[in-house]
Amino acid sequence: MERSFVIPSAFEENATEFHRVAENFVDAIKIVDFNGKDYLVGNFALREGISPHKLINTAVDEIDYQLLAVTGLVVASMGRFSNLVVTAGFPYTTYQSYRQDAEQFMRNKFDVKFDSKPFGGKGVEKSSFQVENVEIMTEIDGCIKAIRDGSIQEKNNFLVASLGYGTFELAQSMPKGVVHRTTSSTKGLHYAVNIVENELKKDYYLNLLTEQQIERAFQRGIIVLDRKRINLKDLRLKAIRSYYNEVISPTIKRKITNEDFTNTELLYLVGGGAMYTELVDMFREEFGSFLDIIIYPEPYLCAGRGYCLQSISKSKQNGSFDNMENTAYVGLDIGNSNTVVYVSTPEQSRESGD
Repeated sequence: MERSFVIPSAFEENATEFHRVAENFVDAIKIVDFNGKDYLVGNFALREGISPHKLINTAVDEIDYQLLAVTGLVVASMGRFSNLVVTAGFPYTTYQSYRQDAEQFMRNKFDVKFDSKPFGGKGVEKSSFQVENVEIMTEIDGCIKAIRDGSIQEKNNFLVASLGYGTFELAQSMPKGVVHRTTSSTKGLHYAVNIVENELKKDYYLNLLTEQQIERAFQRGIIVLDRKRINLKDLRLKAIRSYYNEVISPTIKRKITNEDFTNTELLYLVGGGAMYTELVDMFREEFGSFLDIIIYPEPYLCAGRGYCLQSISKSKQNGSFDNMENTAYVGLDIGNSNTVVYVSTPEQSRESGD
């Protein structure tokens, strides 16, 4: 069956030698000699790092994107697949600018060094693989692909709202394609996180915390500052309501007309923000009387799942799906909060009916 991996989009340069501090590679990722430096990535960076970080919506030529992309590809290879077919994506606003650079960066042969000692290995090892084919699509198109061609097999018109940390994406999908007039890409959940951060700054010193650390506290609803355990849930609710009222609702009103609402009865919520019941309730308050609000199963996986399905579809169209040995079909969603790696092999895909 298909496999998915979720890696926090955080990293930190670190030359410390670790020995058996985790059970597997995904929880103890240490990429070695990447542009001459060693980096902790994902959960390992959050656990052992001093200042784990990542900038929002970075360009392909920046370390943030390249390190997380290479890490995701190493995870996708799973130590078994020497050929990868990859689909990745960008928010609607950066898609045109970054698409070509991303294709050029990923369509390559990679020899990536990593330290296996943190999860019980002998030391520095190398993962070698070739990315045979690459496609870059918009995040919203990836989500629509998952909704239409994945397990749901949606056949009707629908609206889709992708609630990401970096961006909020919106579009109307019809069986014949996306209504481009309805597409939008604007501020993501970091808007609400910044509100919480600014409120905390009134009483606490936060300069030693990175945005990623504050975001994790936002997710948990609890933070410890000055040896005090602070419940953030009330503050988070106010911040999310402000975000909804100031960003999400006005965007929908501006882009989606009464005629668009007439053409559909469905609104799919995808992305990590759909995990916040407070935010989902706000959609239901505004639209629940005339739209069926559907939360995509494991909504944070939606774009990655769609990208993976696109990798399979393109290979089938090219006639190479059944002929490429040692090949993994990959959806790589490099998000601002988490990087999702969704992987399928031909045998697994045939079994699932894709």
